[in-house]
Amino acid sequence: MLKTITKTTLLAAAIASIGTGAIAKDWIEKVQVKRDGIDVIPIEVTANASNYSGIKTKSHRFLLRLYGKATKGERIVAMKVGSFKNVLYFEGDGSLWSKSFQNRDVGSGSKRSVSISYKPVIPLKKVRWQGWDPRQACSINLDKKIKSGMKKKDALAKTWTVSANAYFELDAVAARKNKAKKGKWNMKNTTNQRDGYGYDVTVKCLPAS
Repeated sequence: MLKTITKTTLLAAAIASIGTGAIAKDWIEKVQVKRDGIDVIPIEVTANASNYSGIKTKSHRFLLRLYGKATKGERIVAMKVGSFKNVLYFEGDGSLWSKSFQNRDVGSGSKRSVSISYKPVIPLKKVRWQGWDPRQACSINLDKKIKSGMKKKDALAKTWTVSANAYFELDAVAARKNKAKKGKWNMKNTTNQRDGYGYDVTVKCLPAS
């Protein structure tokens, strides 16, 4: 009886492992998105007599380094970076910002590791932020100054430098070496893995006009 239960358990486990397919980490060794260089251009926020009213800067050039490395028997066949959570190469984004890389962009399926320096100019209305956006960052700083004893009108009369984190996520897709080389890969015979990053940008809180 015990042997029968053991065999049944092992068989069920084997079937389950076949049904789930390859785990992403088995095919992809590393995925990383990060800042590539020094970003010195600030995002400017405007103020009125009572608070910070809006973001003056309409778009910003982000300096990104995109990296994906597959395990020994696989190759990176595609990558996709976006400024939102749950970026997936095989899914649409609606009005959210993203950029996909495939074919020659990633070496036409011939490379185990792919590194791309990408510098997109993105409208700030399409950027997702971690914690707070630039305008909110200035408002938080204003509250701190008031709590420290400074009058609101005096605080709003000055220029302040603070920071905010723009959020980026990278999805890397890997396929078996033979499928990647022949270009015969799709959602069913690939695996993917993601990495997220908070990109720190300088925010200049302009004086009230």
